[in-house]
Amino acid sequence: MPLDPALQDVLLQFAAAPQPAGLEEMRRMVVANAGRVPRRPVTLASTRDLTIPGPACALPARLYTPPGEAPAQGWPLTVFFHGGGFVAYSIETHDQLCRELCAGAASAVLSVEYRLAPENKFPAPVDDAYAAFTWAAANAAELGADPSRLALAGDSAGASLCIAVTQRARDEQGPTLAAQLLIYPAADFVNTGRYPSRQENGTGYFLTEERMKFFGEMYLAEAAHGAHPHVSPLHAADLTDLPPALVLTAEFDPLRDEGVAYTEALRAAGTRAEHQPGPGMIHGFANMTGVSPAAAALVDRAAAWLGRELAQPRTTPA
Repeated sequence: MPLDPALQDVLLQFAAAPQPAGLEEMRRMVVANAGRVPRRPVTLASTRDLTIPGPACALPARLYTPPGEAPAQGWPLTVFFHGGGFVAYSIETHDQLCRELCAGAASAVLSVEYRLAPENKFPAPVDDAYAAFTWAAANAAELGADPSRLALAGDSAGASLCIAVTQRARDEQGPTLAAQLLIYPAADFVNTGRYPSRQENGTGYFLTEERMKFFGEMYLAEAAHGAHPHVSPLHAADLTDLPPALVLTAEFDPLRDEGVAYTEALRAAGTRAEHQPGPGMIHGFANMTGVSPAAAALVDRAAAWLGRELAQPRTTPA
């Protein structure tokens, strides 16, 4: 279908705006711009900033608590990782999305900042993400949450980190996961030419092929790391025994076809996986719900899925 008119306006504003001169300026600009995006009103019980231990340093985090009376065993808990090509963004830039997931899924959400590249290349962000997840599971009661109802969620690079954490939780006998919500993940850093969406949507739709190449160079110390299953899960030898997944994609996103391929790979491995396409959407639409009703509807549908998956305690792997 045609590009969503509201997102077309966003792209025009983006094209007309001054572009950052370097990485540090980009980091400052995205935080500033996030504060200017219109927001849908969301009612929560509370939010709280905290720091949690990471493998190399303390990690900033923000805890969101849903409205209403908490279940006797505590709220379900979703650990969220923000996108940004592994090089930018923060808990601040994704505050609105976390609020919407918290309210829509009736789940506490712990949004975590991880160390960014190029200062901290792979596997540092993965190590931080896994440490944050295991810490959250071990400290769920203190967070007012139920350790038997754990989920992961993230967008773009954050979704890729979620995928890596699911593999580590399985391989390292970590806490059991009930669900993974993956919003336009990057799933293949190796065979990028095999996905038509890379060429069809590689320019003009916010995320570009050139920018993705830059992100990959910043994130990976060696090109060979691109084939690692924690970077490119479509090259993983084993995708069995992973938690149920919902994968969101955007029609005008270079990463669209990788998300579809990863959904299909999960299904082939016996994992329950659903694909939610985003007609008329661009990469980043989950942060644009205040300007695009269509984007808002997709995020609401994803939050509802997450809430259903977390409705009952899960004591064995899915």
